[in-house]
Amino acid sequence: MNRTAVEQIKERISIDELIGSYVKLEKAGKSFKARCPFHNEKSPSFFVSPDRGGYYCFGCGAKGDIFSFVEQFEGLDFRGALKILAEKAGVKLVFDQKADGERERLFQIMEDATQYFEGQFSKNTEATDYVKRRGIKDETRAEFRIGWAPEGWQHLIDHLRAKKYSDMLIEKAGLGKKTEDGKFYDRFRGRVVFPINDSSGRVVAFSGRILKDDGKSAKYLNSPDTPLYDKSQVLYGLDKAKSDIRRLGYSIFVEGQMDLVMSHQAGIKNTVASSGTALTDEAFSETGAVSNLGLVRRLSPNIIIAFDSDTAGRKAALRAAGIALSMGMDVKIADLVGGKDPADLVLNNPEDWKTALRTAKPIIEFELSNVINDTPDHRKIARALRDRVFPFLARIDSQMDKDHFVQLIADKANIGKDSIWQDLRAVEEKIKQERVSNSGSTTSAVSAGESDLSTSTDGRTKRDALSPRGDGVAVPSRIDLVERRMFGLLMLMEKEQIPIAADYRARIQKICDGSYADRCARIDSISSDILFEADAMFGSDTDRWNIHMTELITNFETDLVNQELIDSMQELKIAEKAGDTARVSELAKKCQILSIKKAEIGKKR
Repeated sequence: MNRTAVEQIKERISIDELIGSYVKLEKAGKSFKARCPFHNEKSPSFFVSPDRGGYYCFGCGAKGDIFSFVEQFEGLDFRGALKILAEKAGVKLVFDQKADGERERLFQIMEDATQYFEGQFSKNTEATDYVKRRGIKDETRAEFRIGWAPEGWQHLIDHLRAKKYSDMLIEKAGLGKKTEDGKFYDRFRGRVVFPINDSSGRVVAFSGRILKDDGKSAKYLNSPDTPLYDKSQVLYGLDKAKSDIRRLGYSIFVEGQMDLVMSHQAGIKNTVASSGTALTDEAFSETGAVSNLGLVRRLSPNIIIAFDSDTAGRKAALRAAGIALSMGMDVKIADLVGGKDPADLVLNNPEDWKTALRTAKPIIEFELSNVINDTPDHRKIARALRDRVFPFLARIDSQMDKDHFVQLIADKANIGKDSIWQDLRAVEEKIKQERVSNSGSTTSAVSAGESDLSTSTDGRTKRDALSPRGDGVAVPSRIDLVERRMFGLLMLMEKEQIPIAADYRARIQKICDGSYADRCARIDSISSDILFEADAMFGSDTDRWNIHMTELITNFETDLVNQELIDSMQELKIAEKAGDTARVSELAKKCQILSIKKAEIGKKR
């Protein structure tokens, strides 16, 4: 890639302009401030400096430039952020594919597979008839790149082999499968194929809808987890919906690909779908990766869930609502009457779909009405409320909202408010205990929208993990970004045979202590990608390499000490509750030493 592309992007996009398109900024002298998008807070501690071209949060320590912000906010790697920013800035990117690492080869094979499926679509009348029957227009099909995987065992494999892709890469991308006797065949066969993109629009997976039901195959087949695709971190259509979600201030969550495509076709483009994905109970994974709903929450805390109205759809909608509430989102449910799904509503009359969204009710009000309608025996309503309504109410943070809904329940169900509050507190305590139990004996429960800062078995924090699935895929957390930049610049200096690089490596090894070997092993597995990032970020600024490296090492050391301090303070709280005086004394002394060390590092700045 031409190094000047990064410089051109930085020249054309100011840090306040970029971040202001994601979060609401307020003027604060020469800088801007906002509530941090990376952790929950009530008062702004997130500052943006146009003069320095960077941002810093005094609450969680998030820090960086326009590239690291997009990486962190959208859950992308450097090239994904580079793609988004280049498009915003009108800068053309030219890459040297010979220097691509495996990760970029995987992106390329997914793109080639998408083009192949698109090319096969018009050749199959069954596929074209199905898409037309569902009401999808030609321009919509082209926009979503809907294709066809032909029947047969090796059509795609043969096509990819002709493009010089190895069987190992085809299998790693989730496009081919091997039998026990070693036969290799296409994963997707005889299916209408929907590409699933990451937040930057790159294809990372597929979902295929079978047209000939043989009684054995699943109706929908989705890509397995791969180095590019983790179903808990991707939502279908998010790349196309995110700007409208930010603009309108809410998202619409549907189940199927057809639901999403038809909603977008009807002009409701702030719609995302759970197709081929999985919802997790936290905003972050155990390794600090932002979950799919966590990404949506960053765009807007307001969400309307519009799943199918059958029993399975209703159950899935309520589960999604509970997860969204636990992340601090404001949740409404669209009641799709008549057993129709969003795609059917749009096909019959787009206004019916818009009406369903306009009349969506808050989840508490929605489920309260269901309880009253489903429970004619008034004596059983209290139990039904405890089981079906209070678990949602307990997840709402706002006390004023709770007061409102308690009054609503009292009025609708004819039950005293004191009794409601008593049962609600019991449910809240039960949920709290379950969270503590699920988080393990050494960590505290994770509050809504915050990351788990507990330590993993190798002594690193979960947010510090470079490779969440052991496959070399980086998670753009705060420590990860600093570590990648630091090792990348170090490798660049070593490649150019800069003598002081040896001193920098020795200093990093001392800081990492026992985790140095593990960190180097993980870095080596993605060295080509990290070196590419470093060359793009620092390649044309050789005169300031020492300044950049000193700052990165200081930030890295600060982060590690700060994380160890957080973990020690958590352990101290647990020891205090357990009455373990010896452990309390030990941990208090450790926290004091770490605090002094952190202050000493700060003096180096």
